[in-house]
Amino acid sequence: MNMKSLKILFVSIIALIFIAGCSGNRVARNLTSDINGSFTTQQIEKAIMDSGKGRGWEMKKMRTGLITGKIVTRGNSAEIRIPYTSSQYSIEYVGSQNLTPDTDKVPGNYNRWAAKLDQDIQNKLLEQQALYN
Repeated sequence: MNMKSLKILFVSIIALIFIAGCSGNRVARNLTSDINGSFTTQQIEKAIMDSGKGRGWEMKKMRTGLITGKIVTRGNSAEIRIPYTSSQYSIEYVGSQNLTPDTDKVPGNYNRWAAKLDQDIQNKLLEQQALYN
């Protein structure tokens, strides 16, 4: 191979590595958080529902102890399930459409959305605790 061919090959390999690294697809993280303090079921539901709605999620109470959520952005959507008890809740990835062709992975945005939702739920619970103490 001549020097020009080596340069083209080297630049091509670097470009492929860069493109693969920027794809951002990650394994969907399920989050579990402890609930610190004493709350009624209604208070926990309200914190979850209000936090989801505040972040643009369509939230739906399926039954006591389970809320589902769906977010739609620019033609993409993700669905979650939030089981909860008086001591903890989880944000569990259910599925998505148009986010990625690989069913095992989601764009980094999903994990960020879930982490922000988790933080908002924790903040709402702290606000409620401050109101009732």
